[in-house]
Amino acid sequence: MEGNIENSRLSNDLKSDRSRNRLEINNTLILSIATLAITWCSYQSNLWSGIQTFHLAESNKFSRSAQQKALQSGQRREMDQDIIIGFFNEAFSKNEDKIKYILRGVRPELSKIMSDWMQLRPFENTSAPFHPMAMPGYKELIEKDIAESEKLLAKAEISFEEATRANTISDRYNLLTVIFSMVMFLAAIGAKITRIRLSFTLIVVSGLVCIGVLILLFLYMPIATK
Repeated sequence: MEGNIENSRLSNDLKSDRSRNRLEINNTLILSIATLAITWCSYQSNLWSGIQTFHLAESNKFSRSAQQKALQSGQRREMDQDIIIGFFNEAFSKNEDKIKYILRGVRPELSKIMSDWMQLRPFENTSAPFHPMAMPGYKELIEKDIAESEKLLAKAEISFEEATRANTISDRYNLLTVIFSMVMFLAAIGAKITRIRLSFTLIVVSGLVCIGVLILLFLYMPIATK
């Protein structure tokens, strides 16, 4: 009778040892996968943070260029206004020498506009624009400056959106790092618990969470390569 009890006890101990060994193997596998996943997520998070920094710098550069372009355009219009006022007075006085001198001294685009305006004989032709700044050519110059400034602003906005996207992805990788850390915690606790059923439950939960997050990681998370 005592021999049967002893054999039964040994059989239960062997089963328990085998179960514990399987749990330890599964636990080691989960811990290894979670450790590698944490390393990968941390690496990707750092890469995406760098991409965010790059795009923010690019956005600031385009924004400053757009502001500089708008400022230069405004200053140019003020200078054009002063030049055109002087030119208008000389044209009204029919001072040919000063008119030619002004046309030689201004930038080619403005010189052409003022020459075209003079050819319309504005003081006799009532249908001609009242001054050179009302010429279609000058309006095109203004629109060109505005278009260049808006183009730079559009580039700045695109770069900012890319920076925002990179920041979001970096935050998601950080979140995955936290989840994998939780997986490691559950697996580590499960390995320390002596009750096999409870240990098995914790390891199964950590394994399922690990598998689910791995699927999310491989299928939906973009990968930075630089």
